[in-house]
Amino acid sequence: MRRIPALVALGLGVLSLSSPEPAAAQDASAAVAPITRLYAALTQTEQHSSEPFTQRAQALAPVVDQALSVQTILQSSVGLRYRTLPADQKQELLQAFRDFTIARYVSNFSGNGDTLTVLPGTHPSPYGSDQIVQTQISSGGGAPTEVDYVMRHFPQGWQAVDVLLDGHISQVAVQRSDFGSTLSSGSAMPLIESLKKKTQSFSSS
Repeated sequence: MRRIPALVALGLGVLSLSSPEPAAAQDASAAVAPITRLYAALTQTEQHSSEPFTQRAQALAPVVDQALSVQTILQSSVGLRYRTLPADQKQELLQAFRDFTIARYVSNFSGNGDTLTVLPGTHPSPYGSDQIVQTQISSGGGAPTEVDYVMRHFPQGWQAVDVLLDGHISQVAVQRSDFGSTLSSGSAMPLIESLKKKTQSFSSS
């Protein structure tokens, strides 16, 4: 049995009246925690790669919902066209994009022997008050790939609003380029159908 990759343990600290944890450290722990939980869940997904795809997707879904602001990522990926979409298309597009996001994670972590590591602490984003959580993913003993999460604080807590491959390639920017042609008609339906087909291809692979 493959050994579970060691994720960096990020405790919330011990409450002490005499020496409270600095606010900056508390913020860093809170921003990192959702990604730590996501990577722990992805490790479980890898270990259960023999189980049906749908079952793995259902198990991963609530963790993805907590770690990622799927709606924010979608809006940024679509761009200004998002505002002009009818409400019913927005809702259907959000559901299709959520299903696609979860399916892509399950497909990418299906018994490949990846080691997922979350680095401690955060770094400020160049934009606004977002924080960047750095992670590394390695497979087969090769050099790790840097995957960073741009975290934003919402009323419900910290969630990722973008993912940076190799520390600088924005997933939102790539998706905005990919989505552009399918939204040229002003309707979201072509993009919805495209996302559904991609989700199906992930689950069939």
